[in-house]
Amino acid sequence: MVADIGVVGLLSLLSTPLLGLGTGLMLCVLLGNDARSPLALKAARWTCRLLGAGIIGLSLLGMGHTSLLKSRGLDLEILTGRAQHPARAQTVYVAPEASPAELRTATNRLQQQVKALKEELDNREQAGRSWIYQARSFTGAMGVTFGWSGVYFTLIVGIWRGRTVGKFLFRTRAVNLNGRELTFFDAFIRHGGYIAGVAMGLLGFARLLWEPNRQAVEDRIAGTVVVRD
Repeated sequence: MVADIGVVGLLSLLSTPLLGLGTGLMLCVLLGNDARSPLALKAARWTCRLLGAGIIGLSLLGMGHTSLLKSRGLDLEILTGRAQHPARAQTVYVAPEASPAELRTATNRLQQQVKALKEELDNREQAGRSWIYQARSFTGAMGVTFGWSGVYFTLIVGIWRGRTVGKFLFRTRAVNLNGRELTFFDAFIRHGGYIAGVAMGLLGFARLLWEPNRQAVEDRIAGTVVVRD
């Protein structure tokens, strides 16, 4: 788990459009492709695929206007993709005993800041009407909603048949108790168990200490068990 958390931490350094690509791919494969599925499941599958394809398209639009890595560890302006304007970071201080010359200088600086901020506001209003801006905003919102952990634990576990990077290093894997091959949806449900374990103050992960099959909360929820590979 520590190794997997490290991988998720490294992935979080990637830009938001890349997370959008991962999220879109996850939605495209989430419900499998079994032709014998009920009609309701097929409808849900194609709904997810269409949504995933839309997210991928928006993410590709956003990738052309941003770097592949975040410029800083925590991007608080993820929904806009814009850095703070220099005029907003400047403070004009006027001393109570300021001279007429100092007052004129401060007034000029304030006028310049107001002009710069008006230009920034106009530019943002114009950019807000463009598809590029909307794409970046939408993929940013998807990044906040799903996060790299969901993408990682769903796609990697589904592709590697129950393995993650950590499980590969320690030669273990998650398998279904009923012997059925682990699917992307099983991996997605299992990731939900990780969230439940954190919500329980990590006590859910301690269940493997007394459970007969060494099942933590994510295994109990998904109907899986971790075995030696």
